[in-house]
Amino acid sequence: MKFFIRVIFLIIVLGVTTGADMASENSQSLSQYDNLSNISAIFNNHAVVSRLKSVLGKDYNEFNQNFDVFGEPHKTKEGGLFVEGWLKDLYLEQASAFVIQPDGDIYAAWFSPENNEVHYVTNAPQRKIQEDIAGWAKRFDKVPPPVVTVEHKKNSKTERFFETNKFRIKITSLCMTDSDCNDVSYEGVRKSDGAVARLKGKAMKSDCGKASCPILTYTFRNHDANYIINNVINNLSVSVNGKLILSETGKWSDVPDK
Repeated sequence: MKFFIRVIFLIIVLGVTTGADMASENSQSLSQYDNLSNISAIFNNHAVVSRLKSVLGKDYNEFNQNFDVFGEPHKTKEGGLFVEGWLKDLYLEQASAFVIQPDGDIYAAWFSPENNEVHYVTNAPQRKIQEDIAGWAKRFDKVPPPVVTVEHKKNSKTERFFETNKFRIKITSLCMTDSDCNDVSYEGVRKSDGAVARLKGKAMKSDCGKASCPILTYTFRNHDANYIINNVINNLSVSVNGKLILSETGKWSDVPDK
């Protein structure tokens, strides 16, 4: 049975730094699913599902529907987790797999019986197929080395700039086209000394009943500090352990002020 492995790379510029402590924490969090008894609960993990949706976009439902039966999960050499599933009695016909690494990199693949292709997407910059996914894909390879084609899937990365008396802030959407995720990054520069803070957070949207609703707030967390940009009143507030230490009004623009 001839088919192609279609490799769809999603290059997402995160604009944030990930420390070793965060990677370690994420690795420990993933380890709770590293057995056949618990693996199905991974789809109850909002952070994991949100990352998968942000990478897969409109393909998430086709990918997700194959996790009727789960295979034995295993750790990757980086401390991440490999997960695979398939529709009952369709082990070689409708199957999906993904790897989530401690640093947040996602690699997802699914076999499409309609065109005998394995589709592959990732938010990591490397073009080589992740080794655990490559091993999984060999299950469907009944002929000499498959043809690998590369496609670039557009993302909907957008940037907005918010400036107060003390800070210049860049807010970047980390979501893909057709995705309902709310992941955003924060890059704030303190004007007094040029110090930079880079954080990941969420955009909270209003419930307007439409496909795209206005964003009410952006929220970010840095250890004990919470950063909130209120999009309604154009305000930046920072609190530490629940105590407000900063509140400034500002203005939005689509380009950074010089």
